[in-house]
Amino acid sequence: RDRTTREREKMPQRRKGYTQKAIVGGHKVYLRTGEYEDGRLGEIFIDMHKEGAAFRAMMNNFAIAVSLALQYGVPLDEFVEAFTFTKFEPAGIVQGNDSIKNATSILDYIFRELAVSYSDREDLAHVEATGVKFDELGEGEKEGASPNSSKARTASPALDMVKQLASVGYLRKHLPKEFSDFSGELAVESVSPSAQGASPVAERAATATASVGAMVLDKVAEARMKGFEGDACGECGNFTLVRNGACLKCNTCGGTSGCS
Repeated sequence: RDRTTREREKMPQRRKGYTQKAIVGGHKVYLRTGEYEDGRLGEIFIDMHKEGAAFRAMMNNFAIAVSLALQYGVPLDEFVEAFTFTKFEPAGIVQGNDSIKNATSILDYIFRELAVSYSDREDLAHVEATGVKFDELGEGEKEGASPNSSKARTASPALDMVKQLASVGYLRKHLPKEFSDFSGELAVESVSPSAQGASPVAERAATATASVGAMVLDKVAEARMKGFEGDACGECGNFTLVRNGACLKCNTCGGTSGCS
């Protein structure tokens, strides 16, 4: 029988990831992940404090085995199906995790956490994650976008930057609420506003972003034209200091920066 040997996809020397501290049944567990550049899980580290040397060594080596399997192409879902709902001590109430609140074992907790963070398995979570998903569509899809527009979706530059800089697992594939508020109903992976059939939400988001940028530049240019130096007045705190000879004078309160 022919057997295909899969090559190991080694992790980059410098990679993203996150650390999750939790208490399972009264025992502290530290889970550390490592990600490939595209956000895929590639390695895990498990550390348990105040445990016997043998148990800690077994957990460390188990984490190495899982990491090697992930790097050789074994899907995370295979581990999730194998180790969730396993029962052994320590087990019980989970403290310190915002999604997992109870676990039947350390392995059950670990792979629930990884499944929620990297595989969108919210059915294994006890608390639903908040924020806009990376692949979630806005209402603009229902507001008249053509049926074929889904094939032409491209991620926005801002979303690309978030994916590049932030850990996918740490964000649980959800954008922070502040990102959504700043973007103004941003529809992630929506059609480029300049493309034909662009969704109204994407157009509004792009227009709002451009308007904010233009307003900021206009305010800066206006302040420079008025002669403001950009420093705060030591007396009133306003940023209305203008050059007055060798000193600075405040147009608001009339104070000077040490000379008359």
